[in-house]
Amino acid sequence: MYLNKDKKIRQFMHGGSQERNMRGGTENVYGIIGMAKALEICYREMEAHEAYIRNLKSLMISRLKEVLPGISFHGDSENLDRSLYTVLNVSLPESEENEMVLFNLDLQGISASGGSACSSGASTGSHVLGTLYPESKRGAVRFSFSKFNTPEEIDLVANKLAEIYKVAVKA
Repeated sequence: MYLNKDKKIRQFMHGGSQERNMRGGTENVYGIIGMAKALEICYREMEAHEAYIRNLKSLMISRLKEVLPGISFHGDSENLDRSLYTVLNVSLPESEENEMVLFNLDLQGISASGGSACSSGASTGSHVLGTLYPESKRGAVRFSFSKFNTPEEIDLVANKLAEIYKVAVKA
């Protein structure tokens, strides 16, 4: 940044005398270079990663429809062209298993959520879904996908959900 000597601005960050007393601390040059390289790699591989993750989400939708009669998807979550490709929000069939589904998935090493990412750790489900569907007895689970997930993991999740709902599923 160029600063005209006739213009006065206030100190940006307190604690040191760097940049003529305008900020404290030393720039993390290695971190900046590392971040630049990471962004370069991400950008170069972004299209391939997106295609891979979209395929995983599509596989998850297909597998869940196969193993869970009565399953549906919130909003446009099922529409790959109109939803975020890294997230699938599932509306599970009415069941007594719904209250324990996240716990049971967790016991199997499967990470999922009953609410938004910003409500992570909350013991209640999505307040948005609760407002949209106040009388619903269906469970809601949000699955997230990344380039590190595999088709085998999708099959595992679908099979575990089928096990959890084996008796309680209402078609």
